[in-house]
Formats: sequence, C-alpha cells, structure tokens
Amino acid sequence: MLARVYYSKVPVLRFAVEDVLEQLIEDRFYRYKDFDLAIVSLSPKVYPIDGRTVETFDEYFGRDKWIAFHSITSFANEKTVEDALVVLFIKFTSGGHYHIYTAKRLTQNYENLLKETAEYLNQYAKKNTLNLIFATFSQGRSGFFIEDLGRYLRNTVNVIGGVASGIELPSLGTITYIYTSDGIVKDGFAILTLENVEYSFGLAFGYRILGPVYTITKAETNRVLEIDHESVEGVLKKLSKGISERDIKVFWYSPIVILDEKEGWVSILRSFKHIPPDKSYIEFYGPIKEGWKFRFSFGLKEELLKADTEEAIKVQKALGDVELGFNFSCVARQFVLEDLHEEEAKRYSSIFNAPLFGFFTLGEIGPDRTMKKLKYYNQTSVVVGVREL
Repeated sequence: MLARVYYSKVPVLRFAVEDVLEQLIEDRFYRYKDFDLAIVSLSPKVYPIDGRTVETFDEYFGRDKWIAFHSITSFANEKTVEDALVVLFIKFTSGGHYHIYTAKRLTQNYENLLKETAEYLNQYAKKNTLNLIFATFSQGRSGFFIEDLGRYLRNTVNVIGGVASGIELPSLGTITYIYTSDGIVKDGFAILTLENVEYSFGLAFGYRILGPVYTITKAETNRVLEIDHESVEGVLKKLSKGISERDIKVFWYSPIVILDEKEGWVSILRSFKHIPPDKSYIEFYGPIKEGWKFRFSFGLKEELLKADTEEAIKVQKALGDVELGFNFSCVARQFVLEDLHEEEAKRYSSIFNAPLFGFFTLGEIGPDRTMKKLKYYNQTSVVVGVREL
C-alpha cells in the first residue's frame, strides 16, 4: 500500500481538489499516475454543503472511488490543519481493495438500519478486514445507534472511526455531513471497508479521576436531569460558579467518567455539550443512562500526550511495519491540549514513520474489551496503524 496525505487551503472547492491532485502528481516518491481510493475531510466553514460537493468529487476522483466528511480540524501527516481540504490517497499494491456502505435517514429508519448495518458488518467481520465508520452527529442519535448496534453483531468487532465535526446553524442544527457517490448523508453514516489489510489500534485516555461518586437518577437521551435524586442545578451552581453558558468549554477539562461501564478499553467519558441558563439539565455529546455512577476527571495536556505516545508505540510494535496511520481524536481533547494540540499528530506520524490522516471528532467509535460490541467514546484518541498484506 502506498498512502499520501495532502491538504489545500484554497477556498474554492474545485480549485482545492485540483491543488491536492497536483501535489500527488508532483510527488516524486509516489510511483503511480493514479490512485485507488481517496478519503477526504473538508471544512464546512469554507466549502459548500450542497450537492455540488458530490458532483465535484465524482468528476475529479471518479465515481465510487472516494468518501468524504466534515471536519473542523484534520490531521495531515505531522500537521494539524483547520479551514482546509485534506485528502488521503491510497494505492493498493498487493491485492487490497475496498467497499463503501452508505446509510441515510438514521432517525426515521433506526431499527431497520440497525439490522441492515449489522448484516453488512457481520459479512465483513472476517480476518484481515477493517471497517472505518464516518458518522453524522444526528443531533445526538448516532451515539445511541453505535451502542445499540452491538446487540446485532455476531463476530469480532473490527469497526473504528468517529463522528464528523462541523458547525452549528440555527435552522439546521449541528452540520456534520458525510458524502459519497450515493449523495449527501445528513443523518446517518458511511462505512469504508478495507480488505486484505492488517491493523492494530489503541485508545488513549490520560485523564485523572477525582472527586466524589455521583449517581444519575434521571436522564433523557444525552441529558442528565437529576443527580442523586436531586435536580442538577445545585451541583452545577457549585461547578459553574462564575462561569457563563458561553464558557462551556471550560468543562472539557473535567469530563465525567462512567464507573459502571466496564466494557470499554478505557473508562467511558462523556463531554459536556450544553448547559441552559436555568441549569435545569446537562447535555453531553454521548448517550447517558439512568443508574450510571460517575466521577469527574481532570486532564493535563502532558499526561494526555503521554497516553497518546504509549498507545502509538503499542500499535507500532504490534504491527511492525505501519504503512498508514489514522487518528480519531475528540474535539474536547484538542481543547485540553491547548498549545500542544499539534503535538498529537507529530508523535503519531513520527512513531509510525508513515503518513497520518484523521480528524478531531464529536465522538470516537471502537470496540469494547471483548471485541464483541461497539462503543461510543468521548475525549479519547483512537490511533490505528494499517498495512496491506
């Protein structure tokens, strides 16, 4: 496998695509004049969110030879880039190939999609296959879908990915679209299946768990309404003293850690998304369940990077020769890393000595410890190494 990652900040989509294709052509270490697959991240702040995106990618990359998703911040080798188009080009050299599965209208077709998606994943759960999933936020429903999907999976789970990161529009909500040749996915996901590959992955944590144990006694979807049989207002008044609703990102330093959830590779964290002015609830980026016990945590950027480094070294040692690296890391983790947020990509690409592609997500997706269920993580960094067989 040959992999190359390029980016462009040209603000016109068509010209940005031409720019990255020109970089591929001029790369003297790339031995081919074409490619088999392009994986694209694009900023919804800069590029159009309508059907012209699909037409443009079909024209330049070829129908069914690409998959694209929204990302505010993406990884291009050792760089972390914003407001850009980032493209990973893959050329298979020893029998590798791919399939693209697209799922739309998740909210309206929830149960049917669970069964259809599980049927697809069970078909491609065989050895030497990796399923990369790129999901829309679906106003919080994607996290529930990922968790529920585990009921239908029969084999080893080989699914890794993340929820696209986008922008908030008053009339449309959180814009985190996925694009394939089948069209725009506004509420759903796409799965890119890579066959004849070997992979290894790790989930980096790095947060310190602290404080008393709380119990969620009332919850609805992604919202906590009651803690220890009392309204959340009292707890929030203590936690948010002097902090306005506009400063919600301050809580990204202290995600809650679910104590009852034993299935993850790491402790299950949930990132704060919204607190209303009346402090009647806390909304999180991932699913919340009544009965969960939790403690708060605290993130230090040096400890997060240490965890990143340890996981990347494990992946490199397990795989040996890494030909391509992926990183799905939480947007809240980017915030906590502060001035060192570019260091994560630098360390991964350096340890792998290979091209790196990925993005800061609204939720990370990966297996549980048994490799039998799919989990929806927050504030982790999922690092993956891949090589063609």
